[in-house]
Formats: sequence, C-alpha cells, structure tokens
Amino acid sequence: MPKKKASIIDTNKAVAYIRVSSQEQEKGYFLSAQEKLLRKYAEDEGYEIVEFFREAMSAKTSGRKQFNLMLKYLKAHNDVNKLLVEKTDRITRNFKDVVTLDSIEGLELHFVKEGSIISEKSKSQDKMIYGLRVVLSKQ
Repeated sequence: MPKKKASIIDTNKAVAYIRVSSQEQEKGYFLSAQEKLLRKYAEDEGYEIVEFFREAMSAKTSGRKQFNLMLKYLKAHNDVNKLLVEKTDRITRNFKDVVTLDSIEGLELHFVKEGSIISEKSKSQDKMIYGLRVVLSKQ
C-alpha cells in the first residue's frame, strides 16, 4: 500500500513530468517542446517547478524509472502537490499507474494541453473524462 503524505500543504510548488515513447524521439524535438510548454504554463499560473522528471520509455506498462522516482519525490515532499504534464498519455497508458497517482493524497494533476486539472476536489464529470482519456491512451 502506497505511503500517503502527512498533512498536505497547498503551495505553488510543482513537479513536471515529460515523456516520449522511445529513444529515437528523445533525440528530437519532443522532450524540449514538452518542457517549454510546462515551463510557460508554470510561469503563467505562478507555480515553481522544483523538479523535472524526463523519460524515454513507453507507458503501456508500469515500472518506469523516472515515473517511480517522481512518485517517491511527491510522497516525501508534502509541500509539493502539483504534477504538471503535457497530456494524459504522457503520464500513463495503463490503469495501475492511474491508481498509484490517485493514491497520493492532495495531488493535483495538471494536463496542460487538455486544459484540465484533476484532484480529489474534481467534479465526477471531470474524473470521468480523465478516465476516458486513460482508456483512449491505452489504445
């Protein structure tokens, strides 16, 4: 069972996760474009990105190294409760990772290109749309 954060503090601190599916994509424009987008979003929203996690690996199955390091970081830093990502399929394409992310108390998932934020406070309709995006990403 994942360890939950003790006493969540809502701050402007965020982590950012950028991912491409292969080593070939890592060499190109893809990671830098995601990073630029997330930096701009953080600046516009007044968030401080305290850590970037970069990965060149498929998300079809769980077990990505940087993803797991990011989870440990979030669980260890109760003053960081925002996770910025380009879109749903960049963070997960499998259901296990969704459950893991959902288990982190107080976490806000910011899907920048999709224009949505998912958290414990989200409306059921927003959570449903997120779930549908996960299903579509799995395809």
